[in-house]
Parts: sequence; C-alpha cells; structure tokens
Amino acid sequence: MQRLLTVFALLGLIPCASAQSPKIETALTNSLEMPFVRVASINALVCRYETRVKDYQAFVTANTLEWKKPDFTQAPDHPAVNVSMQDAEAFCEWLGKKEGRKYRLPTDQEWSLLAGLKEKPEVFPTQQPANSGHFHWGTRPLAKDVGNFCDEAFGRKYRGSYDAKWLEIDDGYSDTAPVGSYPADANGLFDFAGNVWEWVQGWYDPPKNSLRIVRGGAFRTGGEKRLLASFRGPDPYNIHLDSVGFRIICEP
Repeated sequence: MQRLLTVFALLGLIPCASAQSPKIETALTNSLEMPFVRVASINALVCRYETRVKDYQAFVTANTLEWKKPDFTQAPDHPAVNVSMQDAEAFCEWLGKKEGRKYRLPTDQEWSLLAGLKEKPEVFPTQQPANSGHFHWGTRPLAKDVGNFCDEAFGRKYRGSYDAKWLEIDDGYSDTAPVGSYPADANGLFDFAGNVWEWVQGWYDPPKNSLRIVRGGAFRTGGEKRLLASFRGPDPYNIHLDSVGFRIICEP
C-alpha cells in the first residue's frame, strides 16, 4: 500500500502535505487543561486531543466509578480506552455541569466535515460511498508520522496472537501513544487519524438503530478499507474496547 501511495504522489495524484503541525491558536483551555480550537466548518470548539487517561480519571474519581484498565501500560497523557459511548456522554455531562459549559461528542456528519469529506447528510452512514484516496490523515502518502496504526511495532509485540497484516511502516508504538505524538491536521487536531477509534453521535444502522459509530482508526487498524476517512465502525452503545476512546466538542 505504501508503494502504491508513493507512486500516486510522484505522479501528482496525491499532494504531499507538510509533516509540520499547522500554527493554530488554542481558543480555550478548560479546567482539566484540555485544549480546544475553533473550527469554522462546524461552528464549534473541538478538543485538540482525544480525551486522555488523566482527564477521564478525574471523572472516575469524582464519581467513585470503576474503570477497567487495558492489558497494556498507559501513561496519564495516553488516550482513555475501555470507555463506552454511554461513559463518554456521562463524562461530557459531568464536565459541563462542573464548568457551566455544554460538552458533547461530535456527530457523524461533523466528523466527516472535520475530515474534509463531502458527503450528503441525508444518506445513511452505511450507504455513504467509500471515498477512495482520502485517508484518515488526509491525502498525503502513508508514512510513519501520519498516525498510530497497526504497523511493524504492533507486529513485534502481537505477531503470535493477532491475525492482521502489518503496515510497512514503524511508528514506534505497539499500543496507544501519548496524545500529540504526531503532527496535527489542518484543523489543529492531533490523532484525528489513528491511536484510538472515536465515538460519534449517530446510528450506524438506521432505521434499526442498534449500533453506534466509531471513526478515525486505531493502533489496531491496518486494512486499507479501514484506513479510508469515510469508513465507519459499528459498535454497541455500551461496549468497552481497548482501541476505542473519544474526543469532545465544546459548544460556543
């Protein structure tokens, strides 16, 4: 896949974006020191980071909750995992009451806008066309700095226990990485591609409405189809997975 994308770039079919993070000013830093940037396309403040272990731990401690940690080691600045969509919404409600603000998860449509996709909002998620050539990190070639995906570092640790094809890159992280370890995207958001899947508001399977949506890929993601920005993952509302976390929005 890397060879194919590189050829496309050389032919001018995929523009090579700079690996440098854009200089975008933080518009808000809340009581948990979570930084937010203002994104005009959705008229909201979006957290630059996926919700971190230390952010979610503050919620768990304040409400005397149980939180199962993953089987791998995480530091306070890693993205919080084993968090259901129900848990993520409860975090938003708690933080909003604490600060007198309105926090929430992004909608599926907002996530697509943030990813630069042009989709028809009236089309069900499962019927949205695959946007070939537009990946989670944008349109530049696959490289070790685009995000934390299922690569050689993952393979070295899980080769005997995980059935997957490793990407021909090595980002240095077998599991989650500290947030902000890779360059930010054009909106100033870190890890919008990879690290952990992110819960978004919306139903994966309307009108049945039994499954919710995760977007963005994770450290376990390596299949070409799942790397596309248009890919949606279906998961139950209350499931806890070590590759799923969340990012929050603060309404202006």
